Amino acid sequence: MEIKDLILLMWRKARYIVLGLVLGAGIGVFVAKVQPPVYEATTKILVSRVGEQSNSDMFLLDEEQLYAVNLQLIKSQPVLNEVSSQLGSKINKDDIRVEEIANTTIIQVKVQDNDPQRAAAIANLLVQTLVQQNHTLLSERYTASENAITEQLDQVQKQIDSLQTQIGQISDTGIQEQLTQVGLQIEQLQTQVSGLEQEIAGFPFSPSPRQRISLAEKQAQLDQLNSLMAIYQQIQTNLTYIGKPGENDSNLEDPRLTTLQSTLELYRQINIALINSLENIHLVRAQGGQNVMQIVSATPSKDPILPMPNLYFLLGGVAGLVLAVISILILDHMNDSLKSAGQIEDLLGLPVLGFVFGNKRIKGELVTSHDPFSAGAEALRALGVSVEIIGAEKNTRSLMIMNAEPADARTSIAANLAVLNAQQGKQVILLDGDLKHPHLHSLFEMENQKGFAELLNDGLEIMGACHVVKGVKGMTLIPSGVTEKDSTKWLDAKKWEQLLFELQKKADLVIVDSPSADTADAQILASKMNAVLLVVESGHTHIASVQNTLRRFQLIGSGVTGVVLNRAVQNWKINTQFLTWLKTRSALKEKPSEVDGEIEKSAISLS
Repeated sequence: MEIKDLILLMWRKARYIVLGLVLGAGIGVFVAKVQPPVYEATTKILVSRVGEQSNSDMFLLDEEQLYAVNLQLIKSQPVLNEVSSQLGSKINKDDIRVEEIANTTIIQVKVQDNDPQRAAAIANLLVQTLVQQNHTLLSERYTASENAITEQLDQVQKQIDSLQTQIGQISDTGIQEQLTQVGLQIEQLQTQVSGLEQEIAGFPFSPSPRQRISLAEKQAQLDQLNSLMAIYQQIQTNLTYIGKPGENDSNLEDPRLTTLQSTLELYRQINIALINSLENIHLVRAQGGQNVMQIVSATPSKDPILPMPNLYFLLGGVAGLVLAVISILILDHMNDSLKSAGQIEDLLGLPVLGFVFGNKRIKGELVTSHDPFSAGAEALRALGVSVEIIGAEKNTRSLMIMNAEPADARTSIAANLAVLNAQQGKQVILLDGDLKHPHLHSLFEMENQKGFAELLNDGLEIMGACHVVKGVKGMTLIPSGVTEKDSTKWLDAKKWEQLLFELQKKADLVIVDSPSADTADAQILASKMNAVLLVVESGHTHIASVQNTLRRFQLIGSGVTGVVLNRAVQNWKINTQFLTWLKTRSALKEKPSEVDGEIEKSAISLS
C-alpha cells in the first residue's frame, strides 16, 4: 500500500479514528477517577565510616562496602518483618524503592501507600530498624572475636605465671610441661589456621559485598593466628634449648634461666598484642552504630503522586488512536472487496466509466430531478457523458444496468441515467427487468400493472405497458408487471429479442434495470443488449464475486462495457469533470474525436 492510499484510507475511516481517540481518552479519565490515590514519603540515609582505622584493623570496611551492605539490608526480609510487626500490618516490598544518589554515600528511600501518614511511618521505621540491625550484626561479629581473644589471654596469662614460677625454681619437669602446653597451643592454632584457609578457599572468585566483608574478617583472623603461631614456635624452640643444657656448668649464669626470661618476654608480647586487639574491637563496636544515620526524615505528603489525570488522558487517547489505526489496517488487509478504480481496472480489465454516490434505499434517489445541483447529480451527469461517448462509437441503442452482487444498488443509477438522457431531448424507455423484486414503479410513484411480464407472457401491446413519467419530458417507464408466483419458466430469449427490437423503434435509448446478476433472467437479458454496465460498490463488492459474474456474462457473449463505482470518495475532481462535460457538450456532434480525448483525460484524472 502506497502512502497516498494509506492517507486516503485513514481519511475515509476518520470517524473510527476519532471514535478510538475519544474512547481511549475517556477510559483514561475513568481509570484516573476509580484508581485510589497513592502517596509517597521520602527519607535519606547517610552511610559513612566513622573514626580513623588503620589497615591492620580486623574489621576494616571501606565506605563502598558499607554502602553496598546497607543497600541490600534495608529491603531484606528481617527488616521488613520487624517494620510490619511494629506497624501491626504487613508492608509490600514492591511499595519500597531504594535509590543510590550518584557520587555520594547517601541512600534515598521512597515508600508509596494509600495513606500518607502510613507511608511516612514506614519510611522512618525502615531507617530505625536498619540502624538496629547494624548494631545487632556488629555485636554478633564482635562477640565471637572477643570470646576467642579473652580465652587466649587466659591461656597466655597462665603460661606467664608458670614461667615466672619456673624462673624462681628451674626444673626439667616444669620445662617439659611448658613444652607440652606450647605444643598443644601450636596444634590448636594450626587447626584453626587450616580451617580458616579452607573457608577462604571456598569463597567465589567474584564475591558479593557481604561475602567480601566476611572474607576480610577471616583473612584478618588468619593473619593474627599466623603471627601468634610464629611466637609460639619461637617459645617452643627456646624451651627445647632449655631442656638440653651445655656439657659443663662452668658458666656463671645458667643459660636455661636466660632462655626462660626470653620466653617470658615473648609471652608478654603476645599478651600485649591480644589486649590491643581486644581494645580495638571495643572501639570499633562503639563507633559501628554511627555508620548509618538518617539525615532527612520522612513527612506525610499532601498531594498524591498517582493517579495523574492528564497523563492518563493523554496515554488513553494515544492508545485508542493507535488501536483504531491498527484495527483499520487489519480490517482493510482482510477485506477482499474492490476499493478503487485502479484496482477494478487491473483485476477486471474494464474501464471505470463513472463514480456515483448512490444509496441502497430507493426513496428519494432521483437526484438528477429533485436535486440537480448536488454533487451526486453532477457525478451522474459525468457518468452519462462517458456512456454517451461510448454509445456514440458503438451505436448503442439499448443499455442494461446490472449489479455485481445482490446488495449493490443499481435501480437509482438506471433511473437517473434515463432522466438525464430525457433531459437532453432523447426519447428514453426505462424498463424494470427485475420480475421478482421490482423497484422502479415505487421510485416514480406508479402502480405495478401491465408491464414487462405482460408483454412477454400475454402478448400485450407495447403502448399498453408504457407509462409516461410526470415531470420528465420524453421518458417512458415500463414497470415489471405482475408475474405468476408459481411460474418456473425462464424468459424466452426470442421474445425478448423481438420485444427489444420493437422498443428501439419507439425510442432513442432503452435502459433496463436488470435483475440480480446471479439469476438466469439477467443472463438472457444481457445477451441481447448493446451494452451492459456493471455496478460495483466500493468497499463492499467482493473481488471473487465480481470476477465470477463478469466471467459468466462474457461466456454468453454479453457486452459488458464498463464499471460504475458506487459510493466512491467525493472530491473536487467530480466538479472538474462536470465542467469539462459542459464545455464539450456543444461540440459532441461536430467534433466527436476531440470530445473523446477530453472525456478520456477527465476519466483518467478521476481514477
